[in-house]
Amino acid sequence: MSIYEYTKGKKVDVDYETGYHFVIEYLSETELVWAALSKTAEGAPDHESEPYSTLELGEGRYMVNWIEESGLVVSQIADFAEGKVYAFMTWPDEKARGKRAQLLHKGTLEFVG
Repeated sequence: MSIYEYTKGKKVDVDYETGYHFVIEYLSETELVWAALSKTAEGAPDHESEPYSTLELGEGRYMVNWIEESGLVVSQIADFAEGKVYAFMTWPDEKARGKRAQLLHKGTLEFVG
């Protein structure tokens, strides 16, 4: 079952230990929309619609990936079976190694709405 079918008609509350907090809604098999419920990086939008790709890992677990207009890349493991989420984010940064900054998140997820 695709993540779209799994979450259809629901929103997913994603709360990371780093202080970032989002609601994600999968609009189709290829498009999601996220909205920030807490801090965002300076100058970053507080919501966006993104094309995404996903891989079903089984038993309510999915790998979800998207690239934002700003160049921020999100690679996320959504574990609905355990209510956990993990994400690796990277974005352009001339001062960082490989000219990409990075952040590893872990947190919780749950259905809302």
